[in-house]
Amino acid sequence: MKNNYSDDYLRIIMSTASVRNKVIDTRIEETLADIKQKKVTGIRREKQAAYKKRTAWKKMVYGLGTVAAVFFVSIIICAANPSLAENIPILGNIFAKVQDVFPFGRMPEDETTRLYDNEADGNQAAVSDASEKEPDFLYRTQDNGITVTITEYYASNQAVFFGVCIESEEAFPAFAVMGDTEYQLIQAFTKEQYSFRDSEAAGVRNIEGRLEDAYTFAGIMRVDYDDINIDERKYEAACREAEAKGEELPEVTEETWDLYYERYAVPEEFEAQITIESLRGYCKEEVDAQNGNQYRVRGHWKFPSCKIEKSETDVQTIEIYEVNEQGIGLDKIELSPVELTLYTTEPADCLTFAVALDKNGRKLASGSTNAYELATAGHDISTVTVYICEYDEYMDEIKAYALEDEETFRNILEEKALYKKVVDMQ
Repeated sequence: MKNNYSDDYLRIIMSTASVRNKVIDTRIEETLADIKQKKVTGIRREKQAAYKKRTAWKKMVYGLGTVAAVFFVSIIICAANPSLAENIPILGNIFAKVQDVFPFGRMPEDETTRLYDNEADGNQAAVSDASEKEPDFLYRTQDNGITVTITEYYASNQAVFFGVCIESEEAFPAFAVMGDTEYQLIQAFTKEQYSFRDSEAAGVRNIEGRLEDAYTFAGIMRVDYDDINIDERKYEAACREAEAKGEELPEVTEETWDLYYERYAVPEEFEAQITIESLRGYCKEEVDAQNGNQYRVRGHWKFPSCKIEKSETDVQTIEIYEVNEQGIGLDKIELSPVELTLYTTEPADCLTFAVALDKNGRKLASGSTNAYELATAGHDISTVTVYICEYDEYMDEIKAYALEDEETFRNILEEKALYKKVVDMQ
């Protein structure tokens, strides 16, 4: 099981200071615990409401726009001083430009496909960094004074990472600095078509990077396969039938989810066609009275279909499927050159939280909006130790030690964890 939202993401949205603070962290964790406890009820209500307003459901499933909107009223965002960029061209080099601030670090260069119009038929191809002439990018579109270019991609066994350059005719406002890596953020509200799906997917995609200058934002947009492989047609059909009979819409809980929802298989190669309908950024100061600290622009940035090919280099799935007497355990671990994803299992009446430590006993942090998608940059993951704790106990008592003392944190995990597994990743 994978959690919907990472603690680090919600801390970004809810935090009232630019530095770690025990009192702030305590209040945030209380809110996080409350969110976790109400997860099933929230899913049920959102899905029922979504039949009448489909976009609301899709945003809840595929993106974090709702969460950001709810919690943004409490933001007092810290000032931002963007880091100096590498002295290399932006287009075609987004991954290299923002690797020091992107939570997942550097994308594998040899597995990156750079996108441009190489031939008359629009085929994509790799372009050398040493090319003297800037290529004509096929995946570039302009509207409302904003030009958006998709410059490159890397597809792992867990997600597709797109390099995105956003250029504005007017200067951008100063965006807030977020997270431990001090990245800046623009969110793209999208409609997405994939060749393995029979229906459109909607998303709120985080583009994490930084302002290269007042008119240029460079970042990486990560599309998790678990965001785009949900097939909701059974639930929609059940809702139509209930509505025709004048009955209540069917309730969806964790126990009944499988009755109404299935998952598409994401193949090794597929076509992706992305349309961006609006952009939103979080700023360090108020933009105007209507939008507050949010930069917003609407438009229609539709890109041609792009062929995505998953890389098989240094990716693996380690199947474990082990549970203890309490029904708590670890199903599998997915690994790529940039991330490690945990899949845990728990009984219906128990809420848990999993932590992974690298070979040196250092905690792996979430790199995305999913708490179990962990960034591996800077870690020795030849051996990984997974601890699964009771959720409230971890949030209320254990987690604070991760910010203070690594050895004490490890000792408490050893004492309190309901499940432990040492996994050889080699």
